[in-house]
Amino acid sequence: MLLLHISDIHFNKDFVKQPGQDPDRPMRLQLIRHARAEVQNREPVDAILFTGDIAYRGAPEEYTAATEWLNELAEATGCDKKAIYVVPG
Repeated sequence: MLLLHISDIHFNKDFVKQPGQDPDRPMRLQLIRHARAEVQNREPVDAILFTGDIAYRGAPEEYTAATEWLNELAEATGCDKKAIYVVPG
């Protein structure tokens, strides 16, 4: 079983609507690229575990951005979206 664990992403409502202004976006994109490359020579990811702080302030748009990003990560790793488990901090 291959698990991908992500923690404390902290999506910030001040930036999620303005991707060009989000200082963390390049790191999140790099994480997706890296995960995609890692599964190239392996089986798809069986589950994604997302723990810790998801949002910076708990604003709805932060959770929307997190959901979109997690869906993109799942697609990049071949993980079924139903196998994303979230344990917020």
